Amino acid sequence: METPHGASLADQLALIPVRTDADVLARVDAVIDSAARRDRTLWLFFLNADGTQAKVVMPIDDIPAYPGPDDADGLFEMLAHLFAPGGPGGSLVVTVTRPGTAALTDSDRRWAAILRRGAAEAGTPVRMFCLATPEGVRGLGPAC
Repeated sequence: METPHGASLADQLALIPVRTDADVLARVDAVIDSAARRDRTLWLFFLNADGTQAKVVMPIDDIPAYPGPDDADGLFEMLAHLFAPGGPGGSLVVTVTRPGTAALTDSDRRWAAILRRGAAEAGTPVRMFCLATPEGVRGLGPAC
């Protein structure tokens, strides 16, 4: 999406730090459009140490409704290397999208537990876990 003065929405958003939980939810709402929220996808947003968003957003498509106990382990082990001690710092915003309402389901709770455990075991810093549906965006409980 192009905005006035030639800057894309992504370029403009990248300049605005994400500091509060409300900022995180607003950013997820701005970046993942309603149509994309109809699919089961895991979205990774990368935040720099100063809270600004890197221009890379990584979707992982076709996630299962109910993840297995180890479904997030390899992902967070890989990502932990990006946030190694002595590195540039930063954190992730991890968002699950799915069809339906924004009310939490057993599937959402399962995803939140698996994601929290995977991030904690790998030492991957997560700013917030979120759920985005066509109806809205909400938190999925506390980060690690």
